[in-house]
Amino acid sequence: MACRLSGLATENPTPSPTLTVQVARFTTITPTAQVVALVSITPAYLATPTPTETLTPTITPSPSPSPTPAQSQNSPIATPSPQSEARIASDQVTQPSVTPLPAATPTPALPTATPLPPTPPPLSGRIAFPIDDGLGQYDIWMVELPKGEPFRVLPRARQPNFSHTGQLLVNNENSPNGENLGRLDANNTWLGLVSDAPEDRFPFWSPEGDRYVFVNPQMLTDPLTQQYLTYLFIPCSVLRPLEENSESCRDTGGKSKLVPGDYPVWTADYRIAYLNNQQGQEGIYLVSAGATPREPAGDAEPQRLIAGSDARPSDTHGNQLFFTAASLAQNWEAHAINLDGTGLLNLSNSPETLDGLPTVSPDGAWVAFVSDRDGHWGIWVVPLSGGTAQEVVNLSKINTNPSPWGKDDRDWTNERITWGP
Repeated sequence: MACRLSGLATENPTPSPTLTVQVARFTTITPTAQVVALVSITPAYLATPTPTETLTPTITPSPSPSPTPAQSQNSPIATPSPQSEARIASDQVTQPSVTPLPAATPTPALPTATPLPPTPPPLSGRIAFPIDDGLGQYDIWMVELPKGEPFRVLPRARQPNFSHTGQLLVNNENSPNGENLGRLDANNTWLGLVSDAPEDRFPFWSPEGDRYVFVNPQMLTDPLTQQYLTYLFIPCSVLRPLEENSESCRDTGGKSKLVPGDYPVWTADYRIAYLNNQQGQEGIYLVSAGATPREPAGDAEPQRLIAGSDARPSDTHGNQLFFTAASLAQNWEAHAINLDGTGLLNLSNSPETLDGLPTVSPDGAWVAFVSDRDGHWGIWVVPLSGGTAQEVVNLSKINTNPSPWGKDDRDWTNERITWGP
């Protein structure tokens, strides 16, 4: 069978040919005298590119030379004329050298490093806490961080709470200073009583430190059962209500009442977080505190944040609430949660020990809590961003009792520790 020379003498006109450059193990195409051996002009419908060795860019060739008489249809091998050979050589010279690029080697993915939590600032400020005196009463003690020694601040008092300026509210019990809620300045100097009833308890400062919230279990009764209910109250100022000039501010049991509840905490967005223990409604709730004294609550109904009867608020910072609970982890632990109900955290994370009463450092970087880990009760601190807890106070060294806490209504879960400047 006669072989047809592609692109030269043919029986029928064909489409414009496509120039296909076959590299075939060469890295650079260099024009030589044997051009025909490297370049063939092949019609597109006959061209069969080699998948791995054929360059695919489209190259437009010069027009094919007219066949000469010497080129016969019956010739087994058509010899190109000097003109066409020169033309091909000329085209070959004008084309740039094509060097195939080496195949890209994929870069292996580097392992993703687990980001380390940010380094918290050094410990600073003061932590105030109650210690049983062995005679059925609590005393307020304090430690200055990072390495201060604990010292007694006030006898016969419990449930302390620092303001942002360092003033301290306390719940007095059988104290020579009086039976009601009292106040100390930032230098731990006694400033006097701020409430009128010895049953007042759990005081907690407003964000500005000009008012506070507290509870009283024996001031108001349930209109249905006629049984006493523990209510939240917000006085007009830090003056004793009987010393207020306004009749409205003197009406402690009337206009200062908020809702039934216990363990109140005043949040930065002017709400009160508290425990509701009414049957069928148990849990931590949020209710508006009012931006000014005697302002009506803004919430039509208090909003439940956490269900359960054992979750007890103890502190707040920014958009977080800190509390103690046993039911969430099937063990007493210190927890944090965002005020919108997201971001629940187990801060103490010690399944075999009792932990709770979390309080936040003024800079918001650390959380302190009480724990009986390591075989004794102590105050431990841990970075809020996560990390290893460390003990800052060994409570069992302060007194000679097996436990620094009382019993029954003086159990450790009914106390509070506080971290101030």
